[in-house]
Amino acid sequence: MNTENIFFDELFEHGRIIELSRGDVLHDVHDECKSLGKILKGKLRLSRLLSSGREIILKEFGPGEIYAELLVFTGERFPGRLSASSKTSVAEVNLKHVLEHLTDRNALITFMSEISRKTAHLANKIEILSLKTVKQKIAFSLLTEDKIFLSSVSEFSDNIGCSREALSRALTELEQGNVITRQGNYLRIADKQALEDLL
Repeated sequence: MNTENIFFDELFEHGRIIELSRGDVLHDVHDECKSLGKILKGKLRLSRLLSSGREIILKEFGPGEIYAELLVFTGERFPGRLSASSKTSVAEVNLKHVLEHLTDRNALITFMSEISRKTAHLANKIEILSLKTVKQKIAFSLLTEDKIFLSSVSEFSDNIGCSREALSRALTELEQGNVITRQGNYLRIADKQALEDLL
C-alpha cells in the first residue's frame, strides 16, 4: 500500500459514515462545508444547474477519492450539488481531525499533491466550458487526454457542457472526416493536426 492510501485510510478511519441511494443529494450550493469527505464505494458527482435546467457535471468522484479538500478550510458553501450517481457510501471528518493529521510532513505533502491534481482537472474543465463549438470541446478533451473512454454519449455531453444531439452530430462529422476514430468504447485521435486546427 502506498503512502497516499495509508494517509487517507488513517484520516477517515473514524469518520462519520453516510449511506446514499442513487440521486440523493449529499451537499447543495446552500450548504457550508464543515468536513472533508472520502468515497468508500459508489460514485458522487459535483454539478451545477443552469437557469435552463441543464445540469453541467464539474467532477465525478469514485471509490477512494476525496472531496472538499479546500472548502473544509474556509467553510464556504459548496460550488455545486454533490449527489450520488449510484448507491454510495462516504466517510466525512471535521476540520480539527484533518489538521491533526496534517502535522505530519508526509501527510501534508500527500494532501497537497491531491489538491494539485484536482486543480489541474478543474483548469481543464474551465477551458473546455469556455470553448464555443462542440468540435472544439471534443478536440481539447482528446488533445488533453489522448483517448477518451466513452461509456455513454449522455455522460460525455454532460462533462463538456453540450446537448447529447449536438455531441452525436459533431462526433459523426469528425469520424467521417477521419479526424477521430472510435475503437470499442474509446475515442482516439486519427488526425492530430486537424484537431489542433479546430482550436
